[in-house]
Amino acid sequence: MPTVAVTLPHFQVTSWPYYDVLTNAGFQVDFPDLSRSIWDNDRLVEVLANADAVICGTEPYTPSVLNRIKARVLSRTGVGYDSVDVPAATERNIAVCRTPGAVHESVVEHAIGMIFAMYRDVVKRNEMVRSGKWERKFGPRITGKTLGIIGYGVIGKEIAAKAQLLGMTAIAYDPFAASGGPAGVELVPLEEIWRRSDVVSLHAPCTPETAQIINADSLAKMKDDALLINTARGGLINEADLASAMKAGKLRGAALDVLEQEPAGQDHPLFEVENIYFSPHMGGLDEESMLAMSNMAAQNIIDLHAGRWPAECIVNGNDLNGWKW
Repeated sequence: MPTVAVTLPHFQVTSWPYYDVLTNAGFQVDFPDLSRSIWDNDRLVEVLANADAVICGTEPYTPSVLNRIKARVLSRTGVGYDSVDVPAATERNIAVCRTPGAVHESVVEHAIGMIFAMYRDVVKRNEMVRSGKWERKFGPRITGKTLGIIGYGVIGKEIAAKAQLLGMTAIAYDPFAASGGPAGVELVPLEEIWRRSDVVSLHAPCTPETAQIINADSLAKMKDDALLINTARGGLINEADLASAMKAGKLRGAALDVLEQEPAGQDHPLFEVENIYFSPHMGGLDEESMLAMSNMAAQNIIDLHAGRWPAECIVNGNDLNGWKW
């Protein structure tokens, strides 16, 4: 009986449908002890010692880990997979999967919510009222503003549509953008994003081409009162440059669901900067997406074990010649 280890604490429940899907298909589901961090290579190898497949989160699958585990499948929840060294996994003949289409609505709602929260300064107003202050400071209106989207895939197109419903103008940058998306969205050069956007929202993967796309140079080109929203990957931002720029008065604010190093710990340099809102990489984690991700991650494992090939979900499928379980 093959064993599936589940390394996401929220998924370690037997009442969710994915659990029955796996057990009914003949798998044993293992919930490793997560009371100690699995972001250490040796600890991650230890908890995966008996796993033939893993439903995994953003813990790092480095060559050191991949060379010491027997798992044949890493089934990532979500669309990003930069926590997995895919070439090293391919060399070890490990299939790397993801769950496309399960989280985009949740990410878009989170990003839109961050814009509202920043423009209306919701967190600070709540704290002031609770402390006995009644300062009715006003902020800008979303209607009429320009949203600049970096990364015009499924999520980028969906936030463009939602932004238009709110009365915003949506522009986007993506050199690899496929056709489709809502009418009226202008694909523009990156320089236009910096110059025109009242809100810049990041929805690109972190690749060598996009890493630290937010840096001292790009920040200097943005409007002084712009907002920066990141629900994609922390590596898209040079965090030291962002801290320096905001301390010097650049930007109205930033809202970050992701950081370059996660978890962030207690002494992150951005915590010293005013007007930054944080959330713990939960943009894609509403109730509906959690169920959808867990079900799809489980089904990817079942399909591969049964000899089926869910090509749209396998990141390294083109490089796994003759892969068999």
